[in-house]
Amino acid sequence: MKILTAHQDLFNDDTMIQSNVSFAPFLRFLQNKVEKEHDGRTVFYQYILDKFQDKPELLGPIPDDMNMDEYRSYLDLVIAAIFPVTVDTKKDIYGISIPYKFSVFYYSEMFKQLFTGENDFLATVPHGMSIARVKRDKKIWLYKLILDRHYHFPIGYANDIIHTIDTPDGLRKQVKVNIDARFVDVRVKGKLPKLDYNQFCTRQMSVDMLETLLPLDNFALEGFAIWTIEDVTQSEAVNTIKGLVMNMNSTNEIDSYRSLERMIPTTLGIFDITAHMVPFPKVNGKPVLEEQFTSSDPVLGIGNKKQQQLFFQQMLDFLHGRPEPLIIPEVTEESIANYPFLKYLTMKKIRSFILFPIVHKKELLGVLELAASRANALSERPLWQLQGIFPLLVLMLNRSINILEGRINEVIKDQFTALQPSVEWKFTDAAWKYLLTPEAERKDIGNISFEEVYPLFGAVDIRNSSIEQGNAIREDLEEQLQLINGTLQEVAKTVHLPLLEELQFKTRDILDNLHTTLLAGEEAKINEFIEQEIQPVLEHLCNNNEELEPVLKHYYSYVDAHEGHVYHHRREYEESLAKVNSAINKYLEKERQYIQQSFPCYFEKYRTDGVEYTIYIGQSIAQEKKFDNLYLRNLRLWQLSSMANIARITHKMVPDLKIPLQTTQMILMHSAPITISFRNDERRFDVEGAYNIRYEIIKKRIDKVHVKDSGERLTQPGMIAIVYSNVREMEEYKKYVTFLQSKNILLPELEMLDLEELQGVSGLKALRVKVNLDGLPSESKA
Repeated sequence: MKILTAHQDLFNDDTMIQSNVSFAPFLRFLQNKVEKEHDGRTVFYQYILDKFQDKPELLGPIPDDMNMDEYRSYLDLVIAAIFPVTVDTKKDIYGISIPYKFSVFYYSEMFKQLFTGENDFLATVPHGMSIARVKRDKKIWLYKLILDRHYHFPIGYANDIIHTIDTPDGLRKQVKVNIDARFVDVRVKGKLPKLDYNQFCTRQMSVDMLETLLPLDNFALEGFAIWTIEDVTQSEAVNTIKGLVMNMNSTNEIDSYRSLERMIPTTLGIFDITAHMVPFPKVNGKPVLEEQFTSSDPVLGIGNKKQQQLFFQQMLDFLHGRPEPLIIPEVTEESIANYPFLKYLTMKKIRSFILFPIVHKKELLGVLELAASRANALSERPLWQLQGIFPLLVLMLNRSINILEGRINEVIKDQFTALQPSVEWKFTDAAWKYLLTPEAERKDIGNISFEEVYPLFGAVDIRNSSIEQGNAIREDLEEQLQLINGTLQEVAKTVHLPLLEELQFKTRDILDNLHTTLLAGEEAKINEFIEQEIQPVLEHLCNNNEELEPVLKHYYSYVDAHEGHVYHHRREYEESLAKVNSAINKYLEKERQYIQQSFPCYFEKYRTDGVEYTIYIGQSIAQEKKFDNLYLRNLRLWQLSSMANIARITHKMVPDLKIPLQTTQMILMHSAPITISFRNDERRFDVEGAYNIRYEIIKKRIDKVHVKDSGERLTQPGMIAIVYSNVREMEEYKKYVTFLQSKNILLPELEMLDLEELQGVSGLKALRVKVNLDGLPSESKA
């Protein structure tokens, strides 16, 4: 029998420690059995002892160059004593090796088939493990053996290795290689080094430290190691699933599900099936379906969303009150006829199918689907093996439910509340102090305030938005009145009623007196005339006269079904406005994430016809980071640069808008710090103090301010206006303007303007500069 060894370039075991085959430890073990036990086996053990006594050369260490084939009969006796009689050399996997070395001198046929590759070298490095890791583990195994045998240190160690192998029937399995050293003696050469148990066991010993304390030259190994193999495919799959569940989070959720689905066939021991698991979280008490889980699902993985939702509801209705699995061993048109949500199984060439509802505490958390392309591949028999991982499936589905709840809460927090991560820490601290207070002594949590913060206000407004909206309303009304007039004329050709003439007269009169700029209440009066006088008459006449049905159909083809009026001009305005605001919001959201990187700040947006925002920055907002004015200056430079980018973005959109809306950009400079406090009634921050309130008054009244003595609006399309109160503020922003002009973001001309007085506010001034609209929007990395 050829000795199986690892490739000579991988390991250098000969120089590590002296190691020889010896049967002495085994024979000593048998002698002890004969002396202490008296049953039928002791006769066999004594026979082995007698046989070896006849060969003295086998009683001591055997030289490396001895031909073991000459003693094959003795090796067979060793195997017969170690392994049970049921062992089959063609099916079972075992071997005997030289201690510590990857050198197997006796082995079963299956062992050789599975663990040798080209040139009959022994496969010693498991899939996915480095050679360095194997060498290190071998040394640790050896040192733990030495510590156990000579120092009696109670150190447990796992002396098994997990290999991935391809079996003769084409399956890939994981097997545990256990190396049993019970028949290995550790002989000391010279004096045994002394070790302090307390010192040794109270610190983590590295391999290098062990080599210093216990040089391997002082030891020799004599005996043989037994290699046994155990199929751990299913248990390793369960361990993998445990790791997936414990480590799953919002960033790896889908990958975790895909990995789980690959593990389930292994767990069941059926390798030619596919598994799919879909969570059924609830939103407002109703189960919902997340499309990210259904892309490859055999039942719900269809492109038509409407039909997908239909199948989902049909599945829910079927599973209601049915906790048992639906098992279809052979999928045919007839076998799935009673389950309409399974109608596409045959088209997907699925021939065997199981729908397994995962229910916990009477709550349906999701489903596990098993599918096979082979008829009768699935039945109820393998399902019992799911019991071992069922708690893990429940935990995984519950985690998905929590992840969705977390995502929804993040959206709510981001879109509908004022609480942001930059200030959340202070609310958390207040809540914790509240909980620490005995319940009987608790009072309402006071105001959450941030003192000495610097405000940065910016406004992007839609130029002439009220006029554009009024024009759209007037054009819709004019078009509908003309449509009504034409419709009444057509009706009058068939029905002769004086009332129709009177309605035509009213309609023409309203058209003739329709103002270019709608007066207050004019729109409401016209809509009232249409809804109460025109539409009831048209519907009555046309519904009772088949000849007039096409007339009414033509009229309503121009009327918006939802609004009940001609609405396309207003819709064009609203769509154009929404596109502009969406582009601004998208840009600011991206930039908001960026500016938080330099220093935490509170960023609050407001929806007007355009977009307004306020940023607060200061030491009281930062929990740990030290504030410096350079962060404030950096943010002011960013604000000016970002306004230029917004002007460019919106200018570039104008040709693609149905209504060519333009934007104006304004910045309010306020150099003095203020105090802001969270208002529980409005769930937002507001300023405190009389001087600080002046800042709020300026914000509310400055949007339509004019240049002094000119009647010209300060804010103009393609320009940025910077409003300030004192020279120091102006000088700071002039530096930023000059810098951005040098980068060709702003054009060279800079206006310095006095502003008209506002109610309660005077002495305001402004800088105004044109934006270079020809360049592409740049990243405002200030």
